Amino acid sequence: MGDALSATEARERLYEVMGRDLPFEEKATLALSVGETYLGVENGHLTRIDPESDYWRAIASTDPEGGTFPAGLQLDLRNTYCRLAIDGESPVRLHDAPEQGLADDPAFQRYGLHCYHGSAITIDGELFGTLCFVSMEPRAEPFDEAETLFAELIARMLETELQEARTDAKIDRLDQFASVVSHDLRSPLNVAQGRVDIERSSRDSEHLEIAARSLDRMEDLIADVLTVARQGQEVEETELLSLDAVVEECWDAVRTDDASLSVAADLRFKADPSRVRHLFENLFRNAIEHGGDDVSIRVGPLDDGGGFYVEDDGPGIPEADRERVFKTGFTTGSEGIGLGLAIVEGVVEAHGWRIAVEEGADGGARFEVSDVVAP
Repeated sequence: MGDALSATEARERLYEVMGRDLPFEEKATLALSVGETYLGVENGHLTRIDPESDYWRAIASTDPEGGTFPAGLQLDLRNTYCRLAIDGESPVRLHDAPEQGLADDPAFQRYGLHCYHGSAITIDGELFGTLCFVSMEPRAEPFDEAETLFAELIARMLETELQEARTDAKIDRLDQFASVVSHDLRSPLNVAQGRVDIERSSRDSEHLEIAARSLDRMEDLIADVLTVARQGQEVEETELLSLDAVVEECWDAVRTDDASLSVAADLRFKADPSRVRHLFENLFRNAIEHGGDDVSIRVGPLDDGGGFYVEDDGPGIPEADRERVFKTGFTTGSEGIGLGLAIVEGVVEAHGWRIAVEEGADGGARFEVSDVVAP
């Protein structure tokens, strides 16, 4: 423990640490050190926990190598106070464990820890581990609200760093996947298409025609998969667009047969033009696939002006399926593989928008996109 810090000094030091470009474990250790000093405890730890396997591991620690709880130490979760932080109300605040009824607790019996402050950390809505501060000796006073708020601040900051790292890793995996799909699958597909075209130029064959259509369908599916892989990346640049103009352009790009389209009113909004085209094109295809070749589609701004809707007069989407329609692979059609609406959701999330499925005015499906920047 270093010299005592005021709340203001502790926050300033923490913000300085979190703003530095450092490997995560090093940054986490420095943040723990600030918390350790401010709280007046002996050690701080960031842990990884798996309750099912009784797993507890310190992935960052202010305790040096050779100490009681160094980084890399693995313990049984049942012998730690962290189990209380993930099983009950978080944070757990123990200034003197035996005086607070925990004299028989395994953590006190095994390690003699009188003092513990622990908060659960979640990533993607699932438990990751805990941020905890400990001392062998009891504290004279309980942790006050200011101290707890500061410990929670560190927990949330590290949680954000972990979430960003996981998101970056997902994007890297998707980029690798897209590269494989783009090169390793498209190359032999293009060869097959070329050979079929050569053969069709010299003779007519129903089998060759079917093969050509199937190869073209494979190319479309590869394009859809690549779009799914890329749509989740956050939008960096936007332009001011016209709903009317974007819808007209997308409608011309989709095979619409006898389907009809109307735009209730125009809306100016900010978006990535390329991404938003994928959104409308896939919503139009979805309406035609499920509503039939003569389906009527209507597009317009939401009543509050903070978004837009796309609705049709088709059979609609059962209420029980409305949460599932955006999941990759979910489809009730005979031709698709359930990627169209997953692409739509990816575009929405990349822009920071929200999307909901409702029943349309004529009983069909209505997709409402909200939280759109509409200056």
